[in-house]
Amino acid sequence: MQFRAIAAILSLLVLVGCGPSYGPKARYGITFYSPGAGNVDFGDNGLRTGLEQAGYQGQVATNMWTVSFNPAIDQALRINALAGARKLAGWIEDYADKYPGKPINLVGLSAGTGVTIWALERLKPGYQVDNVILLASSLSNNYDTTKALGHVRGKVYNYYSSNDAVLQIPMKLFGTIDGKFGVDGAGAVGLKGNRTSQVVNIRWKPDFRRYGYHGGHTDGTSPGFVKAVLSQHFTSERPRTTRATRTAGATRVATSDPARSN
Repeated sequence: MQFRAIAAILSLLVLVGCGPSYGPKARYGITFYSPGAGNVDFGDNGLRTGLEQAGYQGQVATNMWTVSFNPAIDQALRINALAGARKLAGWIEDYADKYPGKPINLVGLSAGTGVTIWALERLKPGYQVDNVILLASSLSNNYDTTKALGHVRGKVYNYYSSNDAVLQIPMKLFGTIDGKFGVDGAGAVGLKGNRTSQVVNIRWKPDFRRYGYHGGHTDGTSPGFVKAVLSQHFTSERPRTTRATRTAGATRVATSDPARSN
């Protein structure tokens, strides 16, 4: 009982945490990143570096929803992930109100993919984001994303790998972030809950190793992989004329080695 009370207090602190402060880059778009349980990856550093190197002009803001540096605690509690999702939904709505029409991208890693999808489900009618990237997702592979997809203008890109040791054993013991035990995560076998072209499953392939992504649980946010592959899914407006492909009032970051979907 005492443990539950402490968990509730910590989750409340997550829920009422301050929102991101918008810097000058926010005028060109924003990417909200939700890290994995325990924030063991510190992936926002790799994400920022890779996107900057790829020419992304927008701001990267981290949604710190975790309440410990122990992944097992964050994965098992789940109440803090739900609180983080509500917080992220508020951030998205706040940004859209202050910067109407500007590109909004979402990235989630591991349990942070649950936070990302649940935030979409909680958005008020009329609010949408551009593209969503899920990395090493610990959502169950058959999770129904229908409600979340209603708030996505573009696509949900789910990168998955059978080489992910964390999803093969530990996650099945502690449960998926949506509370299922003994089932495969979407980051191991793909997201199969919806048969729609809006969900794009991208399987790990050996060529990704050259960019620092070896199919492990956290290396999907390596700067080289973000720059060469993930950056193709991000949109942002540009302050000056550069080589880019126009997409719905924004520009897509150019890449030379596009991912292949399965």
